[in-house]
This record gives sequence, C-alpha cells and structure tokens, in this order.
Amino acid sequence: MLIASYQNFIGSPAVVQGWVIVRDVCNMFFVVVLLIIAFGTILHLENYSYKKWLPKLILMAVLINFSKTICGLLIDVAQVVMLSFVNAFKDVGAANLLDILGISDIVTFAKNTDTKMEFWTVIGAYILGLLYVVISIVVIAAMTAMLAVRLVMIWIYVVLSPLAYLLSAFPG
Repeated sequence: MLIASYQNFIGSPAVVQGWVIVRDVCNMFFVVVLLIIAFGTILHLENYSYKKWLPKLILMAVLINFSKTICGLLIDVAQVVMLSFVNAFKDVGAANLLDILGISDIVTFAKNTDTKMEFWTVIGAYILGLLYVVISIVVIAAMTAMLAVRLVMIWIYVVLSPLAYLLSAFPG
C-alpha cells in the first residue's frame, strides 16, 4: 500500500508553504504580545509583568520557528512503529488475501467430487464466499480511508503547529 508507506509529511509543497505562512503570522503576533506585556508592566498589572512572561515569550518564539522540525522528529518516531506494521502486510496481494481468508477453499468446496453434496450446500458455500469477499473489501476500504485521513490530518497539524506555541505565549 502506497498510502501506508508515505514518508514525505513535512516536505510536501502544501505543508511547506502553509507552514511558512502560519509561522510568519505567528511571528508578527509576538509584537502584539510584547505590547500587551509592555502595557501590563506600565500599569503595574502583576499578571502581565515582563518578569513573568518575557522568558516564556522568548522560548515560544524559538519553538515557533522550529515547530516543523519538532513535528518532523515526532512523525519520524511514530513512522518507525507504523512502518513495522506496514511491512507485515505489504506483500499481501489479492490472491494471497483470498488464500489467507480461506475464500478460495470455500468457493472450491462446491467442486469437491469425493462426496455428493446437495444444491443448498453449494449455494451456501458461494454465498459465504461472497460474504467474506464483501467483508474483506469493506475492511480494506476502511483501512485505506483511515490512512488517508491520517495523512491529511498530519499535514494540517504540521501547518498549524506554530499556532500552538503562539497561543501558549499569550498572557491570560
């Protein structure tokens, strides 16, 4: 499965351009936060004093600019686990899947010439084989959809990662 072994999470053009835009907007908001801290210090508001918020603001400014690298590191750690599961099922093709689930045995059950079978036994075997095929297709489609949603959500989280640091830097 190509979607399960996808590796270019932070190098995708949409992610790169989107992250740059969000990062630049977040960096501009640091001026607003500095103004809030300045007015809080001038007005002697203890909750907005520079001694309390300036170290956190500086740390968040650094983390915003390295947020894509931090996300890439966390994604790489998670991909080690993900790819170990992908390697377990990547060689399973359609023919192998039929053999693993026993669908080919169920369908060829009707061709068994050693015993005399009734008509309803043959029909039951074909219906059971069809039911297994439908269930297998639904499970594979659901798994593929979950992997596609995972891919898109990781892209969105990487693009919006600077906002998490910005919002934690705001006083109050």
